[in-house]
Amino acid sequence: MKKLKMLFAVAIITASFAFVQGPQVPEFKMVPMLVNADGSLGKLEKQVAEVKTKTKGFSYGASVVTFVNILGEHSPVQIDPDKAQFMVKLPDADTDPETAWNLTKVIPAKKSRELELAQSAAVMASAFGGKGKSVKRDDVPLEYEKVEPGVYKFKPTVPLVPGTEYALQNTISGATSNTTIFCFGTTGTAPKK
Repeated sequence: MKKLKMLFAVAIITASFAFVQGPQVPEFKMVPMLVNADGSLGKLEKQVAEVKTKTKGFSYGASVVTFVNILGEHSPVQIDPDKAQFMVKLPDADTDPETAWNLTKVIPAKKSRELELAQSAAVMASAFGGKGKSVKRDDVPLEYEKVEPGVYKFKPTVPLVPGTEYALQNTISGATSNTTIFCFGTTGTAPKK
């Protein structure tokens, strides 16, 4: 009987610690984590990607595209598009989470993925009156929920597309010659184009 009471007391104490502990939070600032179904946190693919430029088109329609080059055609991290949730610890409690991150579709390329940052008229095209065009990225709007000061859980406000590659880009530090982005792909089959 004493053993049973002791076992019961240990079970109650353990359950109370689990209840009081609260949700897990990321260990490092500005490193978004995947929120798994059980509430645990999982890593996203972390890439130190190179910012490059290339010319698209010819003559008057030519433009220079600045993009982030991500190695590999597909991310090893694959998630259910309907269950995409993330958590991030911001630099401080006063940082607005809505201005800190962009979630964007990336463009598959040969042995890599590309995240377009900007597009402008090429030098020769601008000399002859060409203006280039703006980049129309597939940014996904996000909604944030405060977990504790400076820590936010966030998710897309629109459904993610199955079989598609995405990247989370830190907008606070901006794009430099080498920028860190966090990537994942969605499970399922991509719609036909």
